[in-house]
Amino acid sequence: MSDKKKLLAWRCLLLAWIIAGLLLPPALVAAAQRARKPSPSANTPTQAAGALKVITGQAGSVVFINNVRHGATNDKGELDLPRVRVGSYPVRVRTVAYEDWHGSVVIAAGSSRTLKITQLREKDHAILLYQNGDALRDKGENKEAVENYKSALTMQPNFAEARLAMLRSLIALQDFQEAEKQMPAALKTTGRALAEAQTVLANLRRHQGLIEESIVEYRKAIRLAQGNSFEAHIGLAIALNEMSDPKLIDEIAREYRTGIIQDMETEPVLYYQLGEILEKAGRNKEAITAYRNYLRLDPEGEYASAAESIIERLKDESNNQ
Repeated sequence: MSDKKKLLAWRCLLLAWIIAGLLLPPALVAAAQRARKPSPSANTPTQAAGALKVITGQAGSVVFINNVRHGATNDKGELDLPRVRVGSYPVRVRTVAYEDWHGSVVIAAGSSRTLKITQLREKDHAILLYQNGDALRDKGENKEAVENYKSALTMQPNFAEARLAMLRSLIALQDFQEAEKQMPAALKTTGRALAEAQTVLANLRRHQGLIEESIVEYRKAIRLAQGNSFEAHIGLAIALNEMSDPKLIDEIAREYRTGIIQDMETEPVLYYQLGEILEKAGRNKEAITAYRNYLRLDPEGEYASAAESIIERLKDESNNQ
């Protein structure tokens, strides 16, 4: 496939993600993370990392590190994460029909850690419906997911997580009328849930084509999250880019970079997209760095050959200037 066709395919895929109300659907995230083989040179001094293995004994357990989804366990109930950024993080493991496990982990440079998780059976029917809804949403079955979320909310009207998940499915279905009905209740939450609700509102506005309004809402979400919301930062960058204003390139790049780091570099494709934006702006040196970061994290990825070709072309253009 030519570079041009690959870029077109990427734009189509990105549009699908945006319509779904997420940067990446959880099922695609899990598949990409399982298949990814980081470059041996990934652990540079500025990108120090260690390895982590999570064992639950259950297939499909979703692992969140520092509130960032890192992947799901395989059929053996294991998830190998060869590259986790150095630091001390909270860990949450979610398995359908089981109570969430909460703990913490310290990742040191070059270290290898193992977390063996034991979870108790979930008895709360509202939570079980919510978990089933998430499982359906992971598979793209959003209509069925919405029904599960609604049932959970019938049992627990103040179930913030279920309402937010339902809103994401409604956005994916482009059922904006129902999403508007549900949004006021979602915005009555507090704390981190409120920041997420504000981000979902921004997503809704962007998908409705109300770009300027979405920018206002993303910035509010970032303030509510005290600056720590990778989804809001990336969403803001996408919305700013859709304004087609060359004067915004510095802010767009800054928001992308902030979001990517807060996302713990779990989605290399964001570097690829940043490279494309910088390339279009004529900032070839920065674009090359972004494309190289994509290759560093996913050297055998779907866009690896395109990134390599673009880097060589940009280098040639710089040499000929």
